[in-house]
Amino acid sequence: MRYEQFYLGGRFEACTGAAALPVCNPSTEAITAHVQSCSAQDLDRAIQCAADALPQWSRSTLDERRAALQKLAAALQQRSSDVVDSLAREMGCPVWLGEMMQLPMAMKGLEFARDALDQVVWQERVGNGLVERIPVGVIAAITPWNFPVHQIVAKVAAASAAGCTVVLKPSELAPGAAWAFIQACHDAGLPPGVVNLVWGDANIGRQLVIHPQVDQISFTGSTAVGRAVSVDAANAFKRVTLELGGKSAAVLLPDADLDKAIPVALRMAVANSGQACVSQSRLIVPRESLGQIEERLTGLLGDWSIGDPLDPATRLGPVANQRQFIRINRLVEQALDQGARRVAGGTGRAAGFTKGWFCPVTILSDIDPDFTIAQEEVFGPVLAVMPYDSESQALTFANATRYGLSGAVWSSDQDRATRFAREMITGQVIINGAPQNLATPFGGRRDSGLGRENGRFGVEECLTYRSLHGA
Repeated sequence: MRYEQFYLGGRFEACTGAAALPVCNPSTEAITAHVQSCSAQDLDRAIQCAADALPQWSRSTLDERRAALQKLAAALQQRSSDVVDSLAREMGCPVWLGEMMQLPMAMKGLEFARDALDQVVWQERVGNGLVERIPVGVIAAITPWNFPVHQIVAKVAAASAAGCTVVLKPSELAPGAAWAFIQACHDAGLPPGVVNLVWGDANIGRQLVIHPQVDQISFTGSTAVGRAVSVDAANAFKRVTLELGGKSAAVLLPDADLDKAIPVALRMAVANSGQACVSQSRLIVPRESLGQIEERLTGLLGDWSIGDPLDPATRLGPVANQRQFIRINRLVEQALDQGARRVAGGTGRAAGFTKGWFCPVTILSDIDPDFTIAQEEVFGPVLAVMPYDSESQALTFANATRYGLSGAVWSSDQDRATRFAREMITGQVIINGAPQNLATPFGGRRDSGLGRENGRFGVEECLTYRSLHGA
């Protein structure tokens, strides 16, 4: 398989860059595809197409944008099997998770972007002024490999609903979902230039960020790269939306219902092999309940079978690439050296595998807040259990990282849980396992980023103000 065409102005053309970037199957470690990089000239042409399409699309009616998003949703649904299959083959996401989470999140994102068209206050009168919300312009969308189609939709649907045009650079490590998405854009007959796609590595990404015809950047990825994107954008006074790393905590207060909390806490730590920015990788628990909680966690490990992600019975596939596999093992080994106690799992490949980047589900306990495993994002199926002696100490532990993306709290008293949640320094808190709500604003504090995505809030992120005095 070769991904060798980019998309600009409503058509596919051959990439003219020199690099052929390998795509590996994480289950077999075999190179199964290549991504042909775009050249600087390809990038210029794609951005020019977005700029050329902007005047007309920015003046489109809400009904026209709604119809375009509706057609895109239908076209993407038609390609759902392609998305799920590529997620399994290119990043190790089990088919059940692709079908039940990855794709449905994207479809919900499209739905909520359409709904936002009727929720945004597009105009308001302030004295003698008419205040309008107008599109920012051309938006560069740079997306990751771990939730590729959801992250693409979060950026592209919001920008399109706002009347902006987009140049998308998806991850070259797992390109299949992006390829299915851009084909869906073409199938839907989106106006030429509204959505464009370029391929490449970090170099193409940076060229996109600093390009003078790009007005705003929406980036999802690591904090280190996000900081570099922010610096580049600041030099040209460009707005940025940065959805970065996380080290989220799930806090069990002393009165938490363990029958309900523990299965959810484990799922939120290891689903997608822990490769989620919102993964609740720290479990903060009452010290007096530590032994009972560890026993419950290990008793649930059998529910998380590891295997071929194309097998419907598999709950966990491999991590996405060798680099992740090496990093996860290094962080687990370092935690053990620092004094962590191994409850389950450990380093190396999961039992029964001689190839593939299959990591065992690992539970480490007696974690102190200053351990590296309690501070650094692992992005693997590793849960760090941290015992506390008082509720105030639990809150201190929860807030004791440089991140602030997500979190959770459990208590039999809903008001108590809500009070605790309000003290957590994070962009969102899930109380007692509440269902995910993709219509609410998503984004982080501290080193977890700037700005918000999803629903009305994601559309507003792509708008700016214009004041007409005397209009």
